[in-house]
Amino acid sequence: MHIGQVIYALRREKGLTQEALALEAETATSNLSRIEKGQRRPSGALLERLAEALGTSVTAIYAGAEGVPLTAAEHARQAETESADFSREAVQLRQDFRDLSLSNKRLTLEFVRMLARLQKADAKN
Repeated sequence: MHIGQVIYALRREKGLTQEALALEAETATSNLSRIEKGQRRPSGALLERLAEALGTSVTAIYAGAEGVPLTAAEHARQAETESADFSREAVQLRQDFRDLSLSNKRLTLEFVRMLARLQKADAKN
């Protein structure tokens, strides 16, 4: 995974557009787009501005890109992220889940737990 994927995931989780994040980080939208696609690497200064705009740290962005578990301090700072999974599917799932009503969130959790139990049972057979 590259840094751009982590930035993309964090941006989507925060509900920010590329334009909004680019404005906050003082860069061009086209530059941010290239970074998210992995076509360009951000400078150290830009990465710091992006991390600040996303409410995270440069360390957490690198850890996400490398698949390295975060320290306890980083976990505390990243409490809303809850997961090191920055795949597009995981980001979309978290975004959609946030939009659900409380009762639908509970139903979704019950359904996911049921699927996990079924998968474990299938794996045993």
